[in-house]
Amino acid sequence: MPVKTEWTTNTFGHVYNGKSLYKGKTPFQSMEIFKNETFGTLLFLDGKIQISHGDENRYHQYLVSAPLLAHKNPESICVIGGGDCFAIEEAVKFKSLKRILMVEIDKGVVDFCRKNYPVIEKSLKDKRVEIVYEDARKWLENNNEKFDVLIIDLTEPHGPSKMLYTQEFYKICKTRLNAKGLIAIHTDNYYLFPESFATIYKTFHSIFPNILTARVDMPCFGMGWTYRMASSAPISVKLMESNILKMKKKGINFDYFTPSTYLVQPTNEELNILKKRGKISTDKKPFDKFEKMEEYVTK
Repeated sequence: MPVKTEWTTNTFGHVYNGKSLYKGKTPFQSMEIFKNETFGTLLFLDGKIQISHGDENRYHQYLVSAPLLAHKNPESICVIGGGDCFAIEEAVKFKSLKRILMVEIDKGVVDFCRKNYPVIEKSLKDKRVEIVYEDARKWLENNNEKFDVLIIDLTEPHGPSKMLYTQEFYKICKTRLNAKGLIAIHTDNYYLFPESFATIYKTFHSIFPNILTARVDMPCFGMGWTYRMASSAPISVKLMESNILKMKKKGINFDYFTPSTYLVQPTNEELNILKKRGKISTDKKPFDKFEKMEEYVTK
């Protein structure tokens, strides 16, 4: 049986048995769809797992639905990146949204996922959805439109994407939020990648002081994963719980999302890492997660 191996660090990785369904390349990255009995179809970009059909709901409910539920009445959302389009599938559940925009540089990965994940096609036909194929940072710099919710759904900070993890980039994002708007990002595993975890947190926190953090198991990643949500105003967990009940009455359930998993303060273990690791990433000195992999493994 064919085997797909992904090295998580320089000493640790995962092995997936199954079948490669398709391999391809765009001007920006390589892509592969791999079929596995446990997770269904898995998407790999540049050899790194992005999502699986089996647990993508978990990932996107925390990344996308959480900030939408934390807003009193979200009418607009912008997804930065998100080429697999599952963030859009999650957003269209919210009928209060009048505008759903995705800014993705790589049309090839969108076309690739539309072909291999037919479930997203219905969402993309929603009249509220617009996709702009452009460098997201340049788009934000050149457009003054503001949003109730911003979702940063990127590959890990490496190569071109590392410039969308800097302090300057988060400053731009802040100017594109409406009053009481929310921004959400996925971060990292604090144990396996303490340097990445601490750098992203410190950089994000330098611009957004009100942060909630959730830690969630991601089976297809083979590890826990962290999500952060921030706003200029305090974020209400009670509001999220109330909005979930309202959505449930409309027949929309969030089977993986639990608002109480969000914490205002990092755990003691995370605080210890933040004391020892990480610096604010800047345009002049952007952090690259995979530049020296051995430095990012907890000793």
